[in-house]
Amino acid sequence: MVRTLTVALLLTGCGGSVRHVAHVPPAAAPVDLDAPGTITHEAVVSARWTVPTAGLIDLSDPAAAELANDPHPIVLPVHVLTHPTAGTFIVDTGFPANELPARGLVRSFLSDIEPVEPLADILARVDGELAGVLLTHNHADHVLGLVDVPDGVPVYAGAGEERPVGFSGRVMFPTFARALGDRPLSLFAFDGPQVVDLDGVRAIDLLGDGSLYALEAAGHTPGSTAYLARTADGPVLFTGDCSHTRWGWDHGVTPGTYTHDHGANAESLAKLMALSEAHGMQVEVGHEMR
Repeated sequence: MVRTLTVALLLTGCGGSVRHVAHVPPAAAPVDLDAPGTITHEAVVSARWTVPTAGLIDLSDPAAAELANDPHPIVLPVHVLTHPTAGTFIVDTGFPANELPARGLVRSFLSDIEPVEPLADILARVDGELAGVLLTHNHADHVLGLVDVPDGVPVYAGAGEERPVGFSGRVMFPTFARALGDRPLSLFAFDGPQVVDLDGVRAIDLLGDGSLYALEAAGHTPGSTAYLARTADGPVLFTGDCSHTRWGWDHGVTPGTYTHDHGANAESLAKLMALSEAHGMQVEVGHEMR
């Protein structure tokens, strides 16, 4: 998710891609989304920011006719998911403890983000070692905290996030590449033999026990990925920026100017909403807390 930038910012963009490998998932377990799960979930506000509503919500949608393009407060969340044997995973990375991986005009653009709890402090509270980072997509406000992630921890994302696409992608991609460093990006492909169908949503069983899934949610970016964790309190859906806000989710309205492909985003949003409704899921949107 990025605000509309000036043409000058485009000069900071680059082509190419980051080092990447294909994720090879384990065999999928039988799917029972309504059974209690074993994962614990902690939602943490890592930083706060204020951005225009027009980026977060498609104001051209008739359902949003009464909304104005006012400054809208958001958060940069980190969702901490702990599995009893596989360890702890985080969904997105929040804000770093020290140096931002952004440079130049992009760094200036991000300068009004207010840190709350840097990722390094969040990870210091985690029992044991971090098992993996689950990125919803490669936009800067989701990857800044990667610099706090220890070397050797796997970083996952949907296929397509390894390269810049579109204006905002070309602008922000160097920040992602710098934050990722020499680590390979492990890519999900939602067209392989291990893909399962969750009520019309293509998914990958990440641990092979039906506890944690990556869900195809393309549109905001080409490889945007949602995640689903089965907890003792029921399934929890993490939409990423398929829906930035609670209002957008409740009204079925896609993000606005921050999104790469509005048609694909609308299709993904509709599928996630149907999945959630069918199973009474707790929903965590991209930039607001419950």
